[in-house]
Amino acid sequence: SPSMHRSSMMIHRNAQRSRRMINSCIQQRFVFRSSTDNRSRRASTTTYYDSQSGQHVSIHDESKITAYLRNVDRTVTTTTGAAALSSSGKEMGMAGSVISLPQQLQLQQDGGMVGFMESLGSNSSNSSSIFLHILPSQYYDLVVTKEKHHHRNNDTIIPSNINLCFEYNNDNGEHISSNVQSAMTNFDGIQTSIGIFHPKYLLDDDPMLVAAQVANLIDTTFEFGGTISNILVAPIMIMDDNDDTTTLTSYDDELVQLCEELSYLDVPGSTIKSRLVVPSVSGDQLEECLQMGITKYIIDASDDDGTGRESVEGRLNVLRDAVEENGKELILDIV
Repeated sequence: SPSMHRSSMMIHRNAQRSRRMINSCIQQRFVFRSSTDNRSRRASTTTYYDSQSGQHVSIHDESKITAYLRNVDRTVTTTTGAAALSSSGKEMGMAGSVISLPQQLQLQQDGGMVGFMESLGSNSSNSSSIFLHILPSQYYDLVVTKEKHHHRNNDTIIPSNINLCFEYNNDNGEHISSNVQSAMTNFDGIQTSIGIFHPKYLLDDDPMLVAAQVANLIDTTFEFGGTISNILVAPIMIMDDNDDTTTLTSYDDELVQLCEELSYLDVPGSTIKSRLVVPSVSGDQLEECLQMGITKYIIDASDDDGTGRESVEGRLNVLRDAVEENGKELILDIV
């Protein structure tokens, strides 16, 4: 029954909290300390030495919260809709946007993937990042285009504010790793992420197994010389086969469980919680994620114009309230 399900969820969460506290005591990362000069003293307050990667990485500031705007409607599969989404997020002071592209065919009618990339770069400043959900076939198109038209110079067809987000699939981990390695080889300075977009990985799969597969993906990618900068745990709404409405089963408990399992991972580079990007689903979910140390949140728009200003402001206020209740700060860079 629903009540028994909720009770089991609460018991599981309490057990997870205890486990997190124990793990935090056991797993300590080495923080870079030096007193040789003022420069190294300043560095010691912002970085730590990660023994697995052999690199100094930024210390995760859990008190600063940022927001990213997303719209998964079909309107965003056009260049105009995507640019409007990015501009709207920037106007509201958000750190960037998430452009999910479950339907890709319209892009081919709108200048192809390369034209789409160029539009995003021309309509967004480098300070406003864009997580771009990209299919393997689209990535291959980018590589082919680069080889045909840009092999004789240093021009790039991917704007610097674009973060290529490859979709997670528990059957294609090797493909993602090879794509990330290829992207870092073919496009200087490119940022790459993975996105858990299909609801089945939250609703049907064991979160411990998903987390283990993500860890393996990160390790394999690192061995290839690649880096996964972010992990988007952000299911996309799906169309109901019986009618034209868009529905999404409630997944806030499952989202928290998966994020908890991911946060336990000890992988090369920055901590997992500093890489996680999750949607703002409910007050309880926000409370759990904020206490976990997650600092990047997706605000979903729902209006037909592709920007959803009114709905976004309401959801942004919910996030702001949760952030303030937890003694943290929502960063909105409003010009």
